[in-house]
Order: sequence, then C-alpha cells, then structure tokens
Amino acid sequence: MTTARPGTASAEPEAAEPRVQQGDLLIDNHSFEDGTTGWSALDATGRPDGAAADCSITGTEAWSTDGTDSLLLKGGGACQWPGASSSPVAVVAGEALTAFATIRATTRAAIGIRFTDDSGSTVGRRTSPRTTIDKDRSIEITATAPATATRAVVEIQALSSAAMDNVLITGPATALGTQISKRMGFLAMGDGVDQDGRAIVVTVGTGSEEDPAKIIATDVLTGTVTQVVDMPGAVGSWTVAQNPVSKIFYIGTYSSGALWSWKPGARTATRIGPPPLKAFGFAYGLSFGADGTVYGGGWGEGTDGYPGASIWKYVEGDGFGSIAPEPLTTDANYTRWTAYDEVTDAVFTGTGTKTHLYGCNASGDQACTEFTDLLSPELQQAAWLYTGKASNGYLTMWGGDSKSSGNDYLAILKVSRDAAGDLQAEKVTEIKGVIYAGPSDIVDGKVYFNVAGETDNPLHSYDLATGEEKTITSAAVNIFSRGWEAMQLADPAWPGTTLVGWNSGGWLVKWNIETGKLSRTLTEDIPETSIRVNNLSSGADGRIWTGGYLTGGLGAVAPMRSDQHATYPIGAQAEGMINYQGRIYQGSYPNGRIESFDPAADGDPKPRVDCTIGNNQNRPYGLSGYHDRVYFGSQAEYGHTQGAFGYLDLTTGTCTTIVGPLGEQSINAVTGSEGKVFGAGNIFYSYDGTPTEDQAKLLIFDEKTGNAKSVVWPIPDTRSINAAATGPDGTVWLYAEGWLVAMDASTEKIIMKKEIFPDLKPGDRISGNYGQLITNSDGRIYGNVGGRVFGFDPDPSDQGADLDLRVLFDGAGPHIANDDYGNLYVAYRSAQLLRLDPRS
Repeated sequence: MTTARPGTASAEPEAAEPRVQQGDLLIDNHSFEDGTTGWSALDATGRPDGAAADCSITGTEAWSTDGTDSLLLKGGGACQWPGASSSPVAVVAGEALTAFATIRATTRAAIGIRFTDDSGSTVGRRTSPRTTIDKDRSIEITATAPATATRAVVEIQALSSAAMDNVLITGPATALGTQISKRMGFLAMGDGVDQDGRAIVVTVGTGSEEDPAKIIATDVLTGTVTQVVDMPGAVGSWTVAQNPVSKIFYIGTYSSGALWSWKPGARTATRIGPPPLKAFGFAYGLSFGADGTVYGGGWGEGTDGYPGASIWKYVEGDGFGSIAPEPLTTDANYTRWTAYDEVTDAVFTGTGTKTHLYGCNASGDQACTEFTDLLSPELQQAAWLYTGKASNGYLTMWGGDSKSSGNDYLAILKVSRDAAGDLQAEKVTEIKGVIYAGPSDIVDGKVYFNVAGETDNPLHSYDLATGEEKTITSAAVNIFSRGWEAMQLADPAWPGTTLVGWNSGGWLVKWNIETGKLSRTLTEDIPETSIRVNNLSSGADGRIWTGGYLTGGLGAVAPMRSDQHATYPIGAQAEGMINYQGRIYQGSYPNGRIESFDPAADGDPKPRVDCTIGNNQNRPYGLSGYHDRVYFGSQAEYGHTQGAFGYLDLTTGTCTTIVGPLGEQSINAVTGSEGKVFGAGNIFYSYDGTPTEDQAKLLIFDEKTGNAKSVVWPIPDTRSINAAATGPDGTVWLYAEGWLVAMDASTEKIIMKKEIFPDLKPGDRISGNYGQLITNSDGRIYGNVGGRVFGFDPDPSDQGADLDLRVLFDGAGPHIANDDYGNLYVAYRSAQLLRLDPRS
C-alpha cells in the first residue's frame, strides 16, 4: 500500500542548460577488437613504476560483450591489482563525465577517471569503490573535471585478474547527429516545360527542419534530374503547378506554410509568403485562371484562430486577394484543392474533414454556390473531397476516406451557367474504388485513373460522352501516382498526348495514349535528406532506435558510440514506439496499425503488421507492454470523434479494440499496474476538429473482467492527461498540463497531486505526443513534456514532498527513451538525438 503524500505546489525548478557535446567522446579501441591498441597496463596499487612490470594486459577471444574480443588484466608477483588505462579524450573543465565498463571476474574490481592537463600531468582522479564482481557486471564512475583539466583517461583495475570489455564514456549532454536519412520522398508533382521548352516534371523532395525541402526538375523524356533548388525554411509540399501564362512554377509548402515561386533555370526559389489568413499552416491545391491568376486552398489550426475552410488568389505583381467569402464554412478546415474551369469562369473546391463542394465566381461578384447535395450520401458522409480538376465544363474529383483501399470515389459533374449567369451542375457519374490521386486531365473526352486492389495498377478510362469504362491492361503502371498529367513531349517516339505520373519514391511513368507505349523509370540522382525523428525507443539489442516522420524510416545507434549508427529506409510513421519482450512495437500512421520487428535479427529490420486497429482510428500514440499484451490508445482518424483503447494479445495474436471508452476523447498514453491498465484521455479526439468536451478523463481497464470505466480527472480545466508511467512500487504516475499526480493502482485513489510546472502549459491544441514518462534503472522517473526533460524520485519518503525534482534540459523534441546504462535520449533539432546523463 502506498501512503498518501502532501500536495503543495512547488516553484518551478531552475532549468539546467548543459553544454551540448557534438558527437561522442569515443574511447579508442573500446571493445578491444584491435588487441591492446590504445591501452596501457598499470599497477593500481600505487606502487613504484617498477611494480608495473608484473602487471600485464592482453587481448582474448574467450569472452566479450561487444564484438568478439575483450581485454584480459593479469597480475602476479608484485602486481596484486592489475589495471589498464585508455587513450585520452578531450574534456571541458567543470563538466561531469561518467565512464562505464563491463567486467568478468570473481574478485573485486573498480573503474576510475584520471584527469590530466595539456602536459599530461595528473590534475585529478576519482575511482569507484572496489566492488565484488559476480561473474559479469557493468561498473561505472562519475567525476567532474578540475579547473585545469583538458583530457581524461579511463582506468580499470581488478584484484589478481579479470576480463574487461566495452569501455564507454559520456558527458552531460551529447548530440548524436542525424539518425534517419534516405532518398527524398514526394507528396506532389507538377508538369510543364523548362527554360528551353523541354517537358519536365517538377516535384518537391520532403526534407526536415534541418535539411530544407528541394525543388527537383526531371526531364520527362530522359528521366534525368536537370535541376535541384533548395527551399530554405520549408519542409515539404503537397502542391506544385506551372502557371500557363508566365511559365513560373508555384509551390505551396507546409511547416512554414507559404506560397513559393520558381522560374525554370533559376538557382533560387522565392518565398512569397502565406495568404492573409490567421493561423494559416499548409498551402494546398494550386490552380490557375485563364489570365494566370493563382488560386489555392489550405489548412490552419482552428483552435489558434483559423477561420475555417477558405480559398484565396494571388496575382503576379499585385499580391494576395480574396475570391470567396472567408471562410466558406466553419465546420471544416481543409481545402486541399482548387480547380479553375474556363467554360464557366469559376473556381471549384472541396473541403475536409467534413465534405462540402463549392463553385465560386472567378470574376465579378464574390459569390459561391454549394453543390454538396449532388454527391452520393456515401461521399457526403465521408471525410474528404481530396483532389479535383476542372476543364471543358467538367469537374472531376476524388474523395472518400482517402485510404485508397476501395472506399474512395471518382465523382464527375458537368458544370455550366444558366441564362442568368448562375452556376449550375449535374452529376455525370460516381465510380467507387478509385485510388489516389484520382482522375487525370481530360484527354479527348476521357479521364484516366487507377482502381484499388488490382495487380500492377493498370489505368482505367471513362468516356464522358458514352459513360463507358475500360480497363487498359497494357497500361500496367504499377505505381500510386501523385497525379496523372497529360503532356505533349515533342518527340516522335511519343506522339500526341502522353500521360505522365510520378510516385512518392521517384518512379517516373509514361504511357502514350496513341501508341500504348509504356515506360517506367526509377529516377536517379535524387538527393538524400535527414528525416525528422518522430519517435524513439530502446531495443533488445541495446541500441536506441528512432522512427521517422511522414516518410518513415528507421535509425539505430549504439549507446555512447555515435560512430556505430545505421539507417534503414523502411517503416511507417510511428506515433507510438516501445521495446517489449524482445521486439520493438510501433503504432503506425496513417493506417492505425500495431507493427513490430526484432531489432536483434540479422540484416535490415523487417516490420510486420500485428494488429489493425480499425474502427476509424489512425494515430496509436499510446503503447505499453503489460503481461502478455501490448496495449494501445489512439486518436480517431479525420472526420471522426471517438478515440479507442485496446490490446494485442501476444499469445493468440488477436487484436481487441474498444471504441470511445472516454466518449469523444483520444487516449494518448497507457500504463499498467495491479492487473489494471490506465489510459490518459485528451479532449482533442483527432488531429483535426474542435473538441466537444472540456475536461480530460482517465480510463481504467480491468484485465480480469475486461471492463473499462472512465474517471473524472481531479484537477479542473485539464484538457489532456499527457503522460503515464508506473513506478517501481506499482504507483501510477500521471502528468497533465503542469501537474504531477500519483494514484494507488489497487484502490484507485489519488495519493498525491502537485503542480510542478506552473509555467509550462500546452498551446491551444494539445498533440498526442506532447508528453511522456518513463521509469529508469536508477529508480527515478523521467519525463519529456513540451520539450522540458526532467526527473523525480517516485518514492520520496526521505525527502518530504519535493520529489527531488530536477530539470535536465529545455528545448528537446518529443519523446524519451533510456539505454541499459540509465542514460536518457530525446529528439533534438528535428533530425538528431540528444543523450542526457542524469547523474551529471
């Protein structure tokens, strides 16, 4: 039973700001694969140098923990305490270092750090107690560099003899560099011509906050990259198009959402800026009027003041302007496409995550007509009208759940104006099962598209006049294209019109309508880029693993050896990530799945799908291994309002999902104790959407009965319980918007609540990865909330109620993990890892 603790508020602990070491302090030959290179024998008794003659070191293959070799310390004669001394590493005076080594012995051993000045003279030394070793054991020592110290060596000693391996050292804070890198991926494509009139595809390679997005122009005929242009400050783009009048390419970006322009041949691109809409975050769906006017859509955070789904225009030389009432609607925030039709002189757009369809005058009075009721009930109830094109008096759109798994539709309307000049529309058809990115341009009265579930993804055609749909088996394009553009290639081998596609991996596909000629080319010379670290976890192999944002990818680095790093261009975006029973489990977006892989297996990791959550879920933020299950908590997908909780049974492989156990809230953190599982509620039920509740709830699930109940959170005006962990004594610890709460798992009673960070409050929207708590090998609990890394003693019986709270770092990225040595890891500067030594 846990005793109740006082709940007085505490002042904000002073945040530590350690110097960040760039890269590890690498001990030379740390695992003795090169024998004794970089190491010298010593006599740890302090006898005269002559006594060291009886102390020796030699390499051995009889035992190791890293690689195949270790170092054998041998005494005898006058040498009772043989030892070994490493080559020096550079240090900064006043900073603490911690050194580690693994010892195999049946006697006593110790580890020390000796500090020297530039001349090599000893200016300080600290050695651990001589500890009795029971076969294999890791030993460690922490020491602070004296004022005159410039270097440090690690010294190991043992009574009589011992083997040692894997000698490591760390400072207080160490940046470990980029963790995941891969060929740039692509979210959009645009077609056009370059400065010489050659047909090109222009795409934007997705970067990170450290590596900017890049405009990449590719010659359609040769498949070669002709130009790469940086977009400083931009991470990626969902929309690229060439102005048919000026021949300038326009790009809409996210992560610093703005409109950009680039003239083919130019070495730089121009950031024009965002349209004048409050809290504008993403630019989407560029199209052009007959006079070259740029039209666009976008997204903004509604809780930050974005007015709702809106469209805008930009005129070269004049700047931004409005074309429609702002907003078009307040019950949706996305306008992912615009489409200009020259027959009606109108701009059309669709919304998400609640579906509306509008047509707006491109000139004259700013007036829009809603045509949503022309869509089928299935499309009206779907989350998205995701893409659209218009020409020749037709509007072609793609919408549904946007998963390309059979529940999306191609919708076609014929549009016109009546005698009074009012916009009119009539439905031509809807075709179910069409995949992203929906329809091609209209070519000779036909549109082309792909259908879900077909081998090699052959193109289909739909004849607007006859209503005939055909499968073109010879056009096995075998990609999910970011678009299908009708192009004139000015080459006799490609006469007339050629449909050109480009997928997220840089495959360029051409299919000639006249001849049926098909070409597929993997574009070379695509730059590599760093990927934002989206999640991290320790692995059963001892390494720290990272998962990448948006385009996925995995990285792995050995503790305190930044030179032992690997990156793998596989895996989805992981919203949750844990190490449990030898496997790493990931909660993946956008398909709402639990995937796992064995980090110790030979070769590249091979993620497998263990559980599809289903039930309109897409972001499993909360993961926790408990007993024979992996529990999850998730956010709802776009257009839905109830999160879910459930588990993967590791014995049977079955997956159980409970929808809406907290009503219209998501569950973003999970932990288990005393046969129960606790889930942290968040009133923000999905990535988009306005909350319907104003107070977070706590989920308590009983493993024995299978019953789930919600509990009122004891602190008023709490929108999200951000993090959860179980302490060594079984107490459940929860962090919520500056408050730390302890709960007795057996009685379900609150035994402590304390506002530890009154200064640290989330923004208007609280993401599912805002905070995390983990239990460490030193018995303390560490957290990362809003980028503040801290630790506390979960059993402060000898310290009153202050919890020995310490802030280790401010300004980290999301998530936290620990290694087998008790060091902490957080995301840093987007694409890097930062290791923190909590002993410092």
